[in-house]
Amino acid sequence: MFTSFWKWALLGVIFAILLLMALGLGNNPRDIPSPLVNRLAPVFDAESLQDPKKRVRLADYRGKWVVVNFWGSWCGSCVVEHRDLIQLAMRARVRGDFAIIGIDFRDTREGGLSFLRRYGNPGYLHAFDTRQKIAIDWGVYGAPESFLIDPEGMIRLKHTGPIYKGWFEKVLLPHLGGKAATTPAAGESTP
Repeated sequence: MFTSFWKWALLGVIFAILLLMALGLGNNPRDIPSPLVNRLAPVFDAESLQDPKKRVRLADYRGKWVVVNFWGSWCGSCVVEHRDLIQLAMRARVRGDFAIIGIDFRDTREGGLSFLRRYGNPGYLHAFDTRQKIAIDWGVYGAPESFLIDPEGMIRLKHTGPIYKGWFEKVLLPHLGGKAATTPAAGESTP
């Protein structure tokens, strides 16, 4: 009888462990929720990566949806997403109802500029976060990470990992009211 009890207890423990593992496997370990979602975005006023005499300010984009993308030349996943960010930037120019700001952090100015020369300049401003102050204020722990800011300055979404083909339609478009662009961006078809 004692042996039978331990067999059932062991089976119960194994079942509990398997259940916990199954529940945990459904989660993406990279997705760390941000306490900033649905709160006002931390303001920043930083040097432009491309021109240190110019400033990049989130406040200048008030009234527009803004994708704030944290990246660095040291980041392999940033290379992966860069082509899709260029396409997203084309969409932003065509639509006019959202903008993109890049934040180059944990980097050197030459590293960031070299990255843009090598992989292409998407045509939007990049803040140069030399001391990681912006990244710390926003709770960024890696790259790439992107945030969607609404026209009133509230963070509505945090995306961890690379932006991907179809991200506009799947993630961004529903926030913009589901309005498709009248003219597709180069290389993309309308949804």
